[in-house]
Amino acid sequence: MSRTFKPKDDREAALWADARRDKAWSPQQQAALEQWLQGRPDRADLLRRHEALIEDAAVIWATQRAAKARPGRTRLRLWPQGAFVGAGLAAGVGVMVLIGGVLAPRGDLITGKPGASQPIALADGSAIRLNGQSQVRVDLGAQERLLRLKGEGFFEVAPDKSRPFSVEVDGVRVTAVGTRFNVDQRQTPDGKAVEVVVFEGVVKVRSGRGMTMMVQAGQKATVSGGVVERTSLIRPEAETDVPSWAKGWLEFNEASMASVVEDLERATGVKVRLVGAPVERALISGRFSADQPENALAAMVRLHGFKLTRQGADQFEISEG
Repeated sequence: MSRTFKPKDDREAALWADARRDKAWSPQQQAALEQWLQGRPDRADLLRRHEALIEDAAVIWATQRAAKARPGRTRLRLWPQGAFVGAGLAAGVGVMVLIGGVLAPRGDLITGKPGASQPIALADGSAIRLNGQSQVRVDLGAQERLLRLKGEGFFEVAPDKSRPFSVEVDGVRVTAVGTRFNVDQRQTPDGKAVEVVVFEGVVKVRSGRGMTMMVQAGQKATVSGGVVERTSLIRPEAETDVPSWAKGWLEFNEASMASVVEDLERATGVKVRLVGAPVERALISGRFSADQPENALAAMVRLHGFKLTRQGADQFEISEG
């Protein structure tokens, strides 16, 4: 976009454009949007531009601009608190899994299917959305609620001070009393890493080496090699939202092609073979629709001048051009 605008308005316009695609869009949300539009005369045009961007899965965002913006801790509440349970889980009630109650014993292992997220309702009132090709083993004990994760999951925790809620992955433990957070296990060029993004409340992140750090809403913790690093999110409004993958979007900010492909395979079920270290290490920034994986791949290879080859149904290869 060539016009000058406030970075905060740019981010909020992107969130509004995304939210308007939801079938559950309500009159209350429409009224809130109209009030926001009246705040500045250029917001309507900014909203139209972002809606056009969303329709084009091949558009790469100019993340350099976003990286320079250092916004304040503002809240843009597009839907009521707890909408993940009210909308996300209710919409998928036909395939919902109840864990920890009379329908399933403790310690059950739930595995997400490739290309499909799995909603899980726990007997304590908590909720999980498990990403594709991910697993979680649930143990709701009398003194602790412990979940062992492989892959990625979004957790909305029912408050219970007497029973802390912990998620373990690769020796990393994330503990909360009542909050909403996302945990992602991924492979990086430097080895395995665990990424924790907090949407609401505070969690305690402890590495396998015992390093502990408190992470609050609007922040992200990355654990690699036993070291915990905490950073602020570029888009802190995400604390009132759910992860982009839970809404059918893949969003990257200077992520390696190898990491991007891992997320794409998890969310869509496609298989992508990367040929050569330069391809694996190439950095990708952008926002793509998960229901159009081939378009997303095409945009990535155009950005770097790589070659995309279809190997079969839902199978691709990316190599140097």
